[in-house]
Amino acid sequence: MLSALLFLLPSLTAADETRSLLHAVKPVAAATLLKVADKALQTPLIAIVDKAKPSPTCDAHDYISYARYWWPDPAKPDGLPFIRKDGYHNREQVDAGDRKKIDTLVDSVTVLALGWSQLHREDCARRAGEWLRAWFVTPATRMKPALDYAQVRLGHSNNRGSASGVLDTRAFAQLVEALDLLHGSPALTEADVVAVRQWFTDYFHWLETGESALEEHKAENNHGSWYLVQTIAIARYLGREDLARQLCEEDRARIGWQFKADGSQPLELEREDGLSYSAFNLEAQLQLASQARALGVDLWNYTAPNGGSLKRGLAYIRPYNTSPEKWPHKERAVLAKGFLDELLAHAAELDRVPSH
Repeated sequence: MLSALLFLLPSLTAADETRSLLHAVKPVAAATLLKVADKALQTPLIAIVDKAKPSPTCDAHDYISYARYWWPDPAKPDGLPFIRKDGYHNREQVDAGDRKKIDTLVDSVTVLALGWSQLHREDCARRAGEWLRAWFVTPATRMKPALDYAQVRLGHSNNRGSASGVLDTRAFAQLVEALDLLHGSPALTEADVVAVRQWFTDYFHWLETGESALEEHKAENNHGSWYLVQTIAIARYLGREDLARQLCEEDRARIGWQFKADGSQPLELEREDGLSYSAFNLEAQLQLASQARALGVDLWNYTAPNGGSLKRGLAYIRPYNTSPEKWPHKERAVLAKGFLDELLAHAAELDRVPSH
């Protein structure tokens, strides 16, 4: 399941850089990995129940997050219901929820798992085990295996979560890869391994049956792509490769929905940050292409009946990698030159490795 090659990063200070460790194309330098592993060992463990204020559900085990583009309505005395302002991040709302905890969990376990597998450090494996037990095993601290309160839009749906909230745990696709790296390590006892697998079995059931999960599965834009990324990865972790393969085949239709023959992505161009979201969806689709290839399904070389394809999608935005300011559509975010470098490297790897 794991990517065969890893990425050499000049620095690993940002969370998204850490998450690229398992999905890129150059070996990790030992000195670089040693540095980030030491940092991960010192990162304080935070569990889902460690909330700054009492949970609005009265159960601290519930994962709760708040939609980032939703704001108080200035025309209402209490601001409710919130209104959407695409492209404008309500960072105070995001910080009030559990969203950043997921990234800290996944980043920490990823680096620690690499510390075990590449540097053979038992302290890294044991610390990874502490994180995993806190989130998925220990009754007092474990997360409920559901996202019923993810990306709450205050004043809407009785303050329950929305389908978009399934996006919050897209990094679980990486987490189950890190679990494979920890196999045979002192991270988890046999009983812990069973408990973690049971947690993901229960969570996978929610992905297949939960109301917001079912809605997210049907999403034609990047949300549907990222739903498949984590669902396929977890299905493979649970040994359900036939289902994972079926989900990969399903993505052919989504490629046709998402990409026009010229490579543009109308559903992402609707956004205030059209270039960012076009790249974001392609990131998911390239991960899907790698997952699918391991299952004997070729998405990378697939062309939909309408002429759309992942290759054309990447070609459409590639010219703006060096000149993002020339993007002819909407884009509020300020993107740095080279923002597509990792995607281009991933694409080159897909081109280099022949399909089954």
